Amino acid sequence: MINMLSVAIFSGLFFASNQLSAGVPFQKCWTQWYDRDDPSGSGDWETLSHLHKENPGKICPKPVAIQAQTLTGLSVAAAGDVIYRSDTTAGFVCRNQDQRNKKCNDYRVRFSCPPSYCNEDVCWTKWYDRDNPSGTGDWEILSYLNKENPGMICPKPVAIQAQTLTGLSVAAAGDVIYRSDTTAGFVCRNQDQHNKKCNDYRVRFSCPPSYCDEDVCWTKWYDRDDPSGTGDWEILSHLHKENPGKICPKPAAIQAQTLTGLSVAAVGDVIYRRDTTTGFVCRNQDQHNKKCNDYRVRFSCPPSYCDKDVCWTKWYDRDNPSGTGDWEDLSDLHKENPGKICPKPAAIQAQTLTGLSVAAAGDVIYRKDTTAGFICRNKDQHNKKCSDYRVRFSCPPSYCDENVCWTKWYDRDDPSGSGDWEILSYLHKENPGKICPKPAAIQAQTLTGLSVAAAGDVIYRSDTTAGFVCRNQDQHNKKCNDYRVRFSCPPSYCDKDVCWTQWFDRDDPSGSGDWEILSYLNKEHPGMICPKPAAIQAQTLTGLSVAAAGDVIYRSDTTTGFVCRNQDQRNKKCNDYRVRFSCPPSYCNEDVCWTPWYDRDDPSESGDWETLSDLHKENPGKICEHPQYIEAVTTDTNTPANSTGDIIFISSPTKGFICRNEDQDCGCLDYKVRFGCRC
Repeated sequence: MINMLSVAIFSGLFFASNQLSAGVPFQKCWTQWYDRDDPSGSGDWETLSHLHKENPGKICPKPVAIQAQTLTGLSVAAAGDVIYRSDTTAGFVCRNQDQRNKKCNDYRVRFSCPPSYCNEDVCWTKWYDRDNPSGTGDWEILSYLNKENPGMICPKPVAIQAQTLTGLSVAAAGDVIYRSDTTAGFVCRNQDQHNKKCNDYRVRFSCPPSYCDEDVCWTKWYDRDDPSGTGDWEILSHLHKENPGKICPKPAAIQAQTLTGLSVAAVGDVIYRRDTTTGFVCRNQDQHNKKCNDYRVRFSCPPSYCDKDVCWTKWYDRDNPSGTGDWEDLSDLHKENPGKICPKPAAIQAQTLTGLSVAAAGDVIYRKDTTAGFICRNKDQHNKKCSDYRVRFSCPPSYCDENVCWTKWYDRDDPSGSGDWEILSYLHKENPGKICPKPAAIQAQTLTGLSVAAAGDVIYRSDTTAGFVCRNQDQHNKKCNDYRVRFSCPPSYCDKDVCWTQWFDRDDPSGSGDWEILSYLNKEHPGMICPKPAAIQAQTLTGLSVAAAGDVIYRSDTTTGFVCRNQDQRNKKCNDYRVRFSCPPSYCNEDVCWTPWYDRDDPSESGDWETLSDLHKENPGKICEHPQYIEAVTTDTNTPANSTGDIIFISSPTKGFICRNEDQDCGCLDYKVRFGCRC
């Protein structure tokens, strides 16, 4: 009891003394709860140094106060444990040896920090490093950073952080800093240092969530209860049941607001519970007027649970556990399925071929992440045998469902009035039958091809219900860019009045990069490319997509064309690319003729082998020596091979088509092929 009292007095004095020494009221808030240990060992060690390392940038360097409670929400006093340490220097320590029953409760802690560390409406941008101290010092000027990174940093950051490129804080580095604020940015001058040389620094800024670069995002808002009974109970377990697959199993954070959009702090209700374990509970009995407001909640989860710009690829199964285990390596999957999986997936899912989750299967998994892929080793299992798994990845929409496509771009308004109003209901009326009633997604870009993020405008609305709205009144310069939109719909809604031109390759990366400039291509190929292409595609000369090649692309749009700069690449060299454009049919390649369909094999043995060499032998003089294109479809329904779900071993105009039974779950379908030749 004495121990507990001394801790409470110490925490109170520590907090009060800090307020008084500052001379002004301290605006404090509480971070989220952290639980890094449990008492299964020598006790529960929630040490601040470890929490700092495991949660970089999430807890301030010198917290003003600390709070601890059990995972069930009991205070330290209510739990009755003897606490060894609880302060803002060491953190929180409960030792089993100090307890009567030799076992501590399981605790979590949080810290009182400046608002930028806990405000639910701010987060930290990625790190920026625009200068080094080779000149007069390191000048990370905010105005320059805004110009060089349009739309990536908010106009008025709440806070700034700086650290050396090696990760040292300014205090640890020991430099004298000339300026570090949210107006100018960060400046370290060489002349102010003892050794006349600053360290090399990077900076980041505290901004609204839309400016941050995180591996988490916010789900949509959920409102499953109202306070007409005993209160408003937004219980996470109930929300999981009622919204399967929509909320991650272990959210990183929770936010709550009233249905009118007010924060919890603004309405003043006493909240009984708000955490990522239970969810949110406001009890009527705890309020002065005996009635809670009506709340909704959302959760911070990996991008696959909330990002509208990602979706799931098809399932891949490249291995089985007949050897040392089931190795679904991402690098191998990339090689075997070029252009089908994005270079940096946002998330990975795995399940057995019978559809069981990893948890339900009960295997011990060696590796499961978006870097290596998925690995289950037989030696780690009780029965020395893994289940047979398949995997899929969360990627941008272009890598996903082949049964949707994008409509053409629509531009019905410009910002000359109150803004740019690309309203879906108006677009439906003005373009009857061209846009599906319920689009799956919406994309917007400026008429010059810039994404919304790159343009930097504040967007009032962008969804598949209303459409897209940019209001001039919301912009700093009171003027929106001019936007166009398109929608993800079933294939029948996609533009049938366009086709793709031939491939063009006017440059190679032997100079400063690969510059496939549209104006030059128009001059060099008069009449071959339409004046205003609807879209552009680029691929390497070996047929890899831009995503599969992995280059950083400087420009790819229907205004400029395609530019890959050597200076932007890690190895300082771009791949060699070719481009083509989506135009009206009159601009497309008329110099290709297709052979009849050939079906020389069926999948009764090892697979379906429609090889060009065999077809040449069996059909002398009927197929050109060097076909430019190949098409493969099923013999019964004419379904394209890339839509059947079969894993295709080879599909090449120079080699032919091979589907191997060993690569499939139930064997290959029966295919026929034809070849595109010069007429």
